[in-house]
Amino acid sequence: MALFSRRKKTADPSTVEEDAAVADAPVEDAPAEEQAEDAVPSVGISVQAFRGVGADAGPEVAAPVDEPAAPDQEEPVVAPPRPRREPTINVVEDEKPRLPLASALPPEDTHTIEGLKDNVLLREALAEIVEGASNEELLGVMRQSMQGHLYLRVHGDAGEQIGAGQALSVAVIREDEKSFLLAFSSGAALRAAVDAEEDPAATSAMAQPVGLIYQQVIDGGFTGIIIDNASAPHRVVFPTELLQQALDQGDSEMTIKGLVSAPRQSDTAARIGEVLAKKKVWVAVSDGSTGAPVGIAEAHTADGKRFLQVFSHPLEVVALGRDDRPMPFEPEQLAKVLSSHSELAGVIVDSAGPSIAVERDALAPVMVLAVDLED
Repeated sequence: MALFSRRKKTADPSTVEEDAAVADAPVEDAPAEEQAEDAVPSVGISVQAFRGVGADAGPEVAAPVDEPAAPDQEEPVVAPPRPRREPTINVVEDEKPRLPLASALPPEDTHTIEGLKDNVLLREALAEIVEGASNEELLGVMRQSMQGHLYLRVHGDAGEQIGAGQALSVAVIREDEKSFLLAFSSGAALRAAVDAEEDPAATSAMAQPVGLIYQQVIDGGFTGIIIDNASAPHRVVFPTELLQQALDQGDSEMTIKGLVSAPRQSDTAARIGEVLAKKKVWVAVSDGSTGAPVGIAEAHTADGKRFLQVFSHPLEVVALGRDDRPMPFEPEQLAKVLSSHSELAGVIVDSAGPSIAVERDALAPVMVLAVDLED
């Protein structure tokens, strides 16, 4: 549990104890933040931008094509992460906005305040947001928010409130009939919110999984959630309807995304293989309208291996900016494709980054499903 307390501007920050993830602590309809800038930030995302991202079902599609590349085309390879675009004043009119991408390898654990582990992927995606951000860029923040945890700011000592069986008094912002839960991607963002107040009350920080916090916003009747409210312009507002759609279209526990975005362990690929045998994923489908081959997208590595591209959420497909259509793919469908195409070396998960290649030996739990289908 992390505790902040400042009585006056010149006081030293209090010590920060180790943060604790409290999964089931009740949250009360908390008092509003007492700040001069209580108005809801304008950097919000249109719910309409999310509609149509993922279909509930799709037609039968061709498996990855076996044809070699045409002579005048380069053999496709898994490209290194694209450099981040620095914001510019003059933008070419037909330039398509890109969602924030990330390196293939997950970030290392980082603490901008000792004791509070940052959600680095979300923090870095927010760092790219500027005034006038496009819906595509904001969807990129949503994509990177769907893993790890967020911090809630609790008025008073969260540990004492939990110990006494009280509902946690978390920070919210109210505007007329609207109410927004406040959440933070990092210790630095939470500290910025505390420092923005003239006379802040004692504050503690509580970490919870992102999916659980989004569900609390939905179940609690909030209008939405504001992430890093005091870090303008690097903050976002997600309406509750958007959170509901995001959770409906993906795994509410965000299991695959969590494994791919966490520091690599020796058994990471094997654990992902086990999840792929149980959880729905998404594939990128081309209908040929843009000139790309009809079928499911695959990737070739520099050494000639072929991998099927799968995604933990439809937003991961959108992030690539290729005009492919996300389509849900059940474990049995994945098993059928892999068993029918022995030339596929495995799957690449979330190629917009962080990403991981999972080869056939780690996909044994999936391949068992193919045997069951034949019986």
